[in-house]
Amino acid sequence: MGATGFYVTVRTSARAHAALALGPFDSHRAARLEVDRVRQFVTAQSRQAGWWLFETTRFTAQPDRALPTGTLNALLASGQIAA
Repeated sequence: MGATGFYVTVRTSARAHAALALGPFDSHRAARLEVDRVRQFVTAQSRQAGWWLFETTRFTAQPDRALPTGTLNALLASGQIAA
């Protein structure tokens, strides 16, 4: 079994699967504490985001593979939204 991480996810009505928006985090609690920050950022970018689902998930990588990087990691780390 590969490495396990926790992510903030975003699911739109147009997506069958949630996007791994921010992470990986070492614990579910750490990911959960970032849900509101992701929601604020995404809502500022899209008027429809108020209807989207923001939650957390655990993801396990394939053996010998790294965990994926959240799609918003670089934007949120660059200070585009206040912590």
